[in-house]
Amino acid sequence: MTKKSAEFGMVLVSVFLFSYAANFIWESLHAVFLYEGHDFNAEKYVRMISYVSGVDGLIILGIYLFIAVVWRNILWLKEMNKKQGLAVFLLGMVIAAMIEYRKVFLVKAWTYNPLMPTIFGIGMSPLLQLSMTGMLALWLTRRLLYQKGVYFRGPHRISEQHED
Repeated sequence: MTKKSAEFGMVLVSVFLFSYAANFIWESLHAVFLYEGHDFNAEKYVRMISYVSGVDGLIILGIYLFIAVVWRNILWLKEMNKKQGLAVFLLGMVIAAMIEYRKVFLVKAWTYNPLMPTIFGIGMSPLLQLSMTGMLALWLTRRLLYQKGVYFRGPHRISEQHED
């Protein structure tokens, strides 16, 4: 296995794991309070949150890979620029809006609690979720793999200061 392959594999695993964890926390915090009709027992609720967090993690991984194809660079995260960050944020919002529109208006899988602020009938928390958790996952991955120099040295590695 080449260094670049190993690095790409670490990026993918890290992005997914950080995405899963961030989405698990986000879902756990907003679902109980902001959706109507959640009467699950704890075991069923945790299984559901685990499943949707895995799906969200795969979506964010898909966004990473889409940007890799568009920019023709599988390791774009190493030198992430503002355009790529904006693309991640916008793709997350568009995908979330499509999911929410389908689930709320077309298949009526859930409804929002009156506490949920909405825009055009779509809940703000789920609308922002993929964008925010995706950006967090990418930031954490970049920090872990490149800035701290744990695995790979990137161009923006934090320099170590030596005391005199």
